[in-house]
Amino acid sequence: MLKFKRVFALILLFILLVSSSVLATDAKILDAPLTKQPITAQTVNEDCYIYKTDSYTLDSIINGNVFSSTTKFNTNPRNGGAVINGDLFLIASEATIDSDVTYSNNLDSNGNYIISSINSKSVVNGNVYILAENFTLSAGSEIHGDLYVAAQNSVKIDQDAVIDGNIFITSFNVTINGQVKGSAYITTENFNMNYFTYITKDLYLNAGNAKLSGIIYRNAFISANLLETIKGFRVNGNLSVDFVNDFTFSGEVYGNAKINATTLNFKKNEETKCEIYGDLKYGTKNECKIPDGVVKGKVSTEKFVDKTSNKFKFSEFALSWITLVIYVLLVVLLARAFAKGAIAKLPEFNTKNALISLGIGFISFIAFIILFVLLAVLVAGIYAAFALLIAYLFVLAISVPLFIYQIANCLKVKWNISIKVFVVTTIFYLIKFVPVLGPLVVFFVFTAGVGQILYSLVKKK
Repeated sequence: MLKFKRVFALILLFILLVSSSVLATDAKILDAPLTKQPITAQTVNEDCYIYKTDSYTLDSIINGNVFSSTTKFNTNPRNGGAVINGDLFLIASEATIDSDVTYSNNLDSNGNYIISSINSKSVVNGNVYILAENFTLSAGSEIHGDLYVAAQNSVKIDQDAVIDGNIFITSFNVTINGQVKGSAYITTENFNMNYFTYITKDLYLNAGNAKLSGIIYRNAFISANLLETIKGFRVNGNLSVDFVNDFTFSGEVYGNAKINATTLNFKKNEETKCEIYGDLKYGTKNECKIPDGVVKGKVSTEKFVDKTSNKFKFSEFALSWITLVIYVLLVVLLARAFAKGAIAKLPEFNTKNALISLGIGFISFIAFIILFVLLAVLVAGIYAAFALLIAYLFVLAISVPLFIYQIANCLKVKWNISIKVFVVTTIFYLIKFVPVLGPLVVFFVFTAGVGQILYSLVKKK
C-alpha cells in the first residue's frame, strides 16, 4: 500500500504541474471570485476552465463541461447554482460536491443521523472524473452519469447521494452511504458500506478491511483481508468471496454463496438475521461451524486456496488503469481546449502516417541521446542539455494521450470523443498484459506518438 501512495502522489503531482502550466486562450475562464457571491446563480453557456487559484467555489449553472485544477474545490448550490450540464474533470487536494441538508434527531440502527430534508443540492448531468487527496459527495447530491475517482486518502459518498451510473473508485479509505444505480468497482485499504447504501447492480470489491451493510440488488464479488457483514446487509443475487483471511457473516443472501476464507464465522442472534437462502459452498483453513437454520439450501465444501500473495494484484491493476484513463482524458481535453490549432495539425491516423511517425520517433530518440551527450560535455551547453531533456520529457508525457486521441478520432462510430478515448485507452491498457505483443505495442505507441508530434512540426514548417 505504501507503493500505491507513492505512485499515486507522483502521478498527481506531475499532472498538476502540466495542467497548471498551460496558457489560456479565448475560452471562458472562471477565476477565483474577488467579491461576495451573487444571490442569483450565473449561467455560463460554454465549457469552463478553472485554474490559477488555490481555492474555488462553483455556484454557477454551467451548460457545458467543467475542467478544474485547484488545491481546494467545492460546489455551492444554495443560490440555485452548482449545476453542471456536462462532464466534470477535476484535479484537487480537497474536492467536495456539496449540498445543504437538515438532519433530524433520529438515528438509524447503526447510529447515523437521518436526513429530514434536502434544502439544495449540487447536480452533475454527466460523468465525473476526479484526481484528489480527499473527495466527498455530500448528502443529496446527484451525478447523472458515471463516477471515476482516484484519491490518495479518502472517498466519502454520503447518505442519499445519488449516482445514476457506475462508480470506479480507488483510495486508501472509502465510505459509501448513498445510492448507486449501476455497479460499484472499488479498490481500497479500508471500506465501509453503511446502512442507507444500495447498489442496483453488482459490487466488485478488493479491500484490506471491509465492513458492509446496505443492499446489493444483484451480485457481490469480494476479496479482502478482514471482512464483516453486519445488520442490514443483503445481497439479492449471489455472494462470491474469492479470498478472505477472517470473515464474520451476518445478514441475508437470497442467492447462492461461495466462500474461500482462512476463518469463517456466522454471527446469528435475535437482533441480527444470518441467512443464506440458496446453496453454500465453502473452503476454509480453520474449522467452521454453521449454526442450524443459516443455510436453506445445500451445503458443500471445497479445498481452501490461500491467495494471500495475489491479494493486491487487482488493486494495482485498478489503480493503474483508472489513473491512465483519467490522465489521457485530461491531456486530450486540455489540448483540445488550449491548443486546437496544434491538435488540428497532427497527422491523420492511417498506416502510412503511423509508419512515418514511428520512423521519426525512433530517429528522434537516437538524435536526442547524441545531442544531449554533446551538449552535456560542454560547460556552456549544460543548461541547453537540460532544457532539451525537459522538452523531450514533455513530448513523451503527451505522446501517448495524443496518439490515442488520433486513433479514437478516426473511429467511425457516433460516440462522444471522450467515450472513444476511454475505449481506446482501455484496450491499449489491456493489450499491455499480452506476452510479447504487449511490450511491442507499448513501444510502438510511445515511439509513434513522439514521431507524430515532431511530424506535425515538420509539416507546419
